[in-house]
Amino acid sequence: MRNELGLGAVLLVMVAGMIAAPLPATADTGDDAGLGEEINRQLRADGPWFTPEEHAVIAQACGYAPGEWDGFELNMRDDTLICTNGRRADGPEVRRVLRAAEPRIEAWVERVMASAEVQGRIARITERATAAAMRAVELGLADFDPDLDIEIADDESGDDD
Repeated sequence: MRNELGLGAVLLVMVAGMIAAPLPATADTGDDAGLGEEINRQLRADGPWFTPEEHAVIAQACGYAPGEWDGFELNMRDDTLICTNGRRADGPEVRRVLRAAEPRIEAWVERVMASAEVQGRIARITERATAAAMRAVELGLADFDPDLDIEIADDESGDDD
């Protein structure tokens, strides 16, 4: 089956999943936990991804009651919208709406991911993970546990995040 919605639909699904899914527990409660929260906050800051007309098409196709769907959470599989209630919506109007919204949502996600706040958190997480990995190499750890070793690296750096 040909993917008519392209990379944007995949990106949309990944971000929607990231928003809907709870963050895994980690040893660090600073930037790791805050990254998902910051992305979620920024993605939702300007309101729903869909125009009122687009929202209405999706809500009707999914059988949502008024106010039941927030305009963010959705899942795609093989060009089919899987509604949060399990219904599959793949009619021409739904595909038209998703294609129309795709460039707008892609730009929105790219803007959020490029923001100074998100990039700063990613940089700090990367720095800590790199330090932990290097520490594991130095110690010759065969069973590297990133969560444990990030704690070790943080303790040694004196970082109070």
